[in-house]
Amino acid sequence: SDEVFGYMSTKDTYKDFHLISEFKWGEAKYAPRINEKRDSGILYFVPVDIPEVVWPKSVEFQIQEGDTGDFWLIDSATIEVNGKRTAPADYLRVEKSSDNENPHGEWNSIEIISSGGKLTHVVNGQVVNKGSSPNIKEGRILIQSEGAEIYYRKIEIKRL
Repeated sequence: SDEVFGYMSTKDTYKDFHLISEFKWGEAKYAPRINEKRDSGILYFVPVDIPEVVWPKSVEFQIQEGDTGDFWLIDSATIEVNGKRTAPADYLRVEKSSDNENPHGEWNSIEIISSGGKLTHVVNGQVVNKGSSPNIKEGRILIQSEGAEIYYRKIEIKRL
């Protein structure tokens, strides 16, 4: 339901991988996000040796109404975008280059490709964001729960 903030996590860690999934938004929204955009995400490169918190150190594939495909860099995670390294911060957003989300209630396909230090976010078959040289390179993958009903299907992770 996404009523409680939290996540589901892989047990294994991943470095070079291709994740493919589909999602669509439900109708329900929960406090404190009742009047906010629906929000979720897939966090990756989460270190195994850190405390369990809602937003652990990671790179995030943002899944949020109007912002799907953005990078969120959490707890001093950094990447290079267009030849410039992002600054370490508690949370830092790198906006996608284009919007390719389907209308509310329709299924969207998403892909995360991490290969040789290059990170690519794909929404409905279109590359919407690219980064490289992350300062964290391997870890668990989490599917986030953040106050809005969301449905996932066909979650596939292939090691590269």
